[in-house]
Amino acid sequence: MAEKERPDDQEELSEEQRISLLEKSVTTNKVVLLILALTLIVAISVTLTTMIISSMTEDSSLGEEEAFIQMQQELTALKEQVAAQQATIAKTEQSYGKLKGLLNNSSAPTFQRILLQQEKSYQEYIKSMKSGMYDLAHMVPGSRTWLELYSEQMNNALTLSQQRERELKRLQTGEPLIEPDF
Repeated sequence: MAEKERPDDQEELSEEQRISLLEKSVTTNKVVLLILALTLIVAISVTLTTMIISSMTEDSSLGEEEAFIQMQQELTALKEQVAAQQATIAKTEQSYGKLKGLLNNSSAPTFQRILLQQEKSYQEYIKSMKSGMYDLAHMVPGSRTWLELYSEQMNNALTLSQQRERELKRLQTGEPLIEPDF
């Protein structure tokens, strides 16, 4: 009986009814397919967005790691340079101490002291000679002219000796000696 009812139901539908039924089912299928396509597009876009964002964060963290590693290498190189410079400074200080001892023990300061003593002795000798010539000129009549001549020469010798003494003192201290010129 059920078989008989089917053909009757199918026969009962007219062509217009069948076409409208087909159009309704096509419209429904289109709507379902459209919703399915939109859902698929949204899912794909969300997936792509998350992939792009995750790849960006990984790239930036990789860049930061590379920068950090580079900074560590530069720091290590700078530490090595500082250690080398400190070693050089220590060697230089040792050499300076040795050189200073050699300079103090060298003959140059000794010669300077000897020359200073000689200049002082020379000045004392010239002063004594000048005094003796003055006394002699007063004892011998007519000797005033040669006293003036020789006194001038002795004054020049004394001035030159005093200049040499100042220069030797300046060499000894290593600083410019500020004294008025005579």
